[in-house]
Amino acid sequence: MRLLSISLVLVGALVACGPSGRGDDTGGGGDGGDGSGGNFAELKGKVWAPNQAPGQAMAGQEIPIAGALVYVSATKPDPIPDRVYCEQCVPTPSGGALTGADGSFSLQVPPGRYWVVIQKGQFRLEAEYELQLGTLELPAPQTTLPSTWDPATGRYMPRMAMATGTNDQIEDILGKLGVGTMSGNTFQNPMGEKGPELDIYDYEGTAAGSVTFLLSNIAEMRKYHIIFFPCSVSMSDVDTLLQNQTILGNIRRYVSEGGKLYVTDWSGELADRAFPQQVVLGDSGTDSDGTYDATTFTGTLTTVGDADGGLYEAPDGKTLDAELGAWLGLQMGPTEGGTGVSMYNPQSFVVTDLWNWVKKMNTVQIGVDGTGMPVYDAPKAWVSGSKSGTTGAMNRPIAVTYQPAGCGKVLFTTFQTANGEHDGLYPQERVLLYLIMEITTCSDNPIL
Repeated sequence: MRLLSISLVLVGALVACGPSGRGDDTGGGGDGGDGSGGNFAELKGKVWAPNQAPGQAMAGQEIPIAGALVYVSATKPDPIPDRVYCEQCVPTPSGGALTGADGSFSLQVPPGRYWVVIQKGQFRLEAEYELQLGTLELPAPQTTLPSTWDPATGRYMPRMAMATGTNDQIEDILGKLGVGTMSGNTFQNPMGEKGPELDIYDYEGTAAGSVTFLLSNIAEMRKYHIIFFPCSVSMSDVDTLLQNQTILGNIRRYVSEGGKLYVTDWSGELADRAFPQQVVLGDSGTDSDGTYDATTFTGTLTTVGDADGGLYEAPDGKTLDAELGAWLGLQMGPTEGGTGVSMYNPQSFVVTDLWNWVKKMNTVQIGVDGTGMPVYDAPKAWVSGSKSGTTGAMNRPIAVTYQPAGCGKVLFTTFQTANGEHDGLYPQERVLLYLIMEITTCSDNPIL
């Protein structure tokens, strides 16, 4: 396990996370105090992705964190729960700030001793400081989000589980973020190895340590803040399982309680069958259809899809979210099939290993509010791309999130996130990092 170098005393955590990065951005060098200067201590710095700060990533390819919440607390914060939980958004604490696209922040507070909290979702770093008049600029080791779950030293990251995909090596990206054991650019943790940061499950079989065991036991699912289901061609062992309404009910209940699902292309059945209404897939014959009751977690599949589609490459990948685009556009690194490194263009980059496309996104009623009025969720598209030669498949969503009833979120991409051993992180892999951070943030107005 690769650990960050933290030179200050680190302490406990706070449950409330503040607004997500899609809200009003008051960071990026903005004034978190009253703007008057005078008798205030100023705290500033840049927040970095785990294991991707200056001195950790290759020079020039460091990855900042946008929309992270930075604030001070006079009292010792409470720890993050070590299992799935509902985290509702609260206003940004007085004197707090959200980081800008480049990860920078600046805030002013009266001099004193504080716990300084840096947080993005369940990624959290806390340290106790004596803040005096003048400016304290925190160096990268004190502002880099952790890649370990260690509450005793104030370092938190999501508790994660991952099915072993056959074609999407998401674990390699997690390894580059400091999770698990790496050999060069390849993740090395053996199948089934358990640890505080990542547990690995096998698509095949039914014993403990299998995806079947995980999905059949809601208590197992509740151990994790986020579960990854990367692309796999070996879905036959769970195909029948994912037609069972009890199993689909477990998935829905897990998400409703605050769990997050990350699902890619050929493993799309996990999301497509549990929540068949939000997204309509484009390749012929691959989409599931049916209904589900957000209150009872039951439903009916009228069409059982397999979420599989045909391979293609989108040369015109484009970010559809302004903040994601601003963040990606400040970075540089390698591109698959390219040579050397270059600045990324968020309005035009290659996305490889796509296996489907989103034909339509539907707004779905997920419950009623306290006055009995219906509440709807509209899926959000983050990235688009084109499947040339296919009618209707130009500039279609290829990375989508939605929030079913409750506190959790679902992220579905039609592309494999990581393919093959290579240095650095490609654009679509950096989008993965951004969206992992984004879906682990709090939920606005959850329907409980």
